[in-house]
Amino acid sequence: MSDRRVPRRQLEALSRRDGFVCVWTATTGERLVPQHRQGGMGGRPDKHRAENLLWLDSLLNGGIEADADLAEIAKAYGIKVPIWVPDVAAVPVFFAHEHAWFLLEGDERREISAVEALDRMHQIYGDEYFAWKARADQTPRAALLALRGSR
Repeated sequence: MSDRRVPRRQLEALSRRDGFVCVWTATTGERLVPQHRQGGMGGRPDKHRAENLLWLDSLLNGGIEADADLAEIAKAYGIKVPIWVPDVAAVPVFFAHEHAWFLLEGDERREISAVEALDRMHQIYGDEYFAWKARADQTPRAALLALRGSR
């Protein structure tokens, strides 16, 4: 069983990789907590690995656990990853303050294009991803993607 607290060395590596900023709101401050992108019940030996950690505002962290709509938006941006996804590192993450998508590769991250992120998300989640993205973005373009993805 894994300890629930993220080891200090992992938190320091997380801050070096991403800065001490909320991935979603681009804010800093004492409300930031380490978000486990892929959690699940109980402890897991690999829960605290670098690819699974992001800084997130604690209010959003609680919200995505309590509200299905918010959780869906978090999945659309790669902030939350369902437990059934075999490789959390394959799921790109959108960093709001950088307006860019990244793949997390241990203590490093690599920027990818929005097109590559969309392709990767579609490969992982199928057409359901287009609906999540449409609700997350709330734009006509995203809604068209969702319609294109539904069959």
